[in-house]
Amino acid sequence: MNCFNESNSSIDSNYRSSTEGNNESDIDQFEARITSDPNNILTTNWSQGTPFCTWIGVTCSRRHSSRVTALDLFDMGFEGTIAQEIGNLSFLTYLNIGNNSFIGSIPDQIGNLNRLRFLRLSSNQLGGHIPTSLGMLTNLEMLDLSDNLLTGSVPWSGILNISSLRVIAVTRNYQLSGSLPLEMCSPGTRLEQMRLSVNQFVGSIPGNISRCGQLMFISFSVNNFTGSIPVSIGSLSQLQILALGGNQLSGTLMLLAIQ
Repeated sequence: MNCFNESNSSIDSNYRSSTEGNNESDIDQFEARITSDPNNILTTNWSQGTPFCTWIGVTCSRRHSSRVTALDLFDMGFEGTIAQEIGNLSFLTYLNIGNNSFIGSIPDQIGNLNRLRFLRLSSNQLGGHIPTSLGMLTNLEMLDLSDNLLTGSVPWSGILNISSLRVIAVTRNYQLSGSLPLEMCSPGTRLEQMRLSVNQFVGSIPGNISRCGQLMFISFSVNNFTGSIPVSIGSLSQLQILALGGNQLSGTLMLLAIQ
């Protein structure tokens, strides 16, 4: 099932080939969008007089010394927006800017990061829709967008087709809505955690959630789900946590044969 079409090509308009240049100007653009730095990280460490690959939170490739492979800015106290030049960091495998105060939208250009495995944007003030381009991150294992102000539906058809994905977390965005897809997981999926609590999701829980055979953690609580709790959940032999409270579901959990 392919959910992308020619319209996705627009996110590449400012994308430079990963075989050319380096990431210094892209990191500079990222820095320029930071409007508050209460811990003085930018002024004391991210300075023009030192190589950007030595800056706090920046890791570069050993083989390609000017290519950023990891950006770990967790809990730095930053405020600002996420520059679209983030999509030029084509060697990036790890991106963590959680627990800051970034505002604005998630750039579509993040979908260019085809090496990305870990993406955490949680605990910021990001708004708008979740870009469909995230479904192009075919090596992604961890997607955490929790504790933001995101709205609209989740582009499930793309995200759930990422066979490498293990964790999806969109908890406490409060205004995410829509229903779960009828086709929950593709063959060979590795999904272990679905954290959707405290939003406005509606509809029923699909019976074929049992196709997500590696699920260990399901948290759908405090939404607007309706209907019966699927008996097929009982076939999820790896399941350890099941949180469904705060919905309008019917059924008796005691009858589910969870091992």
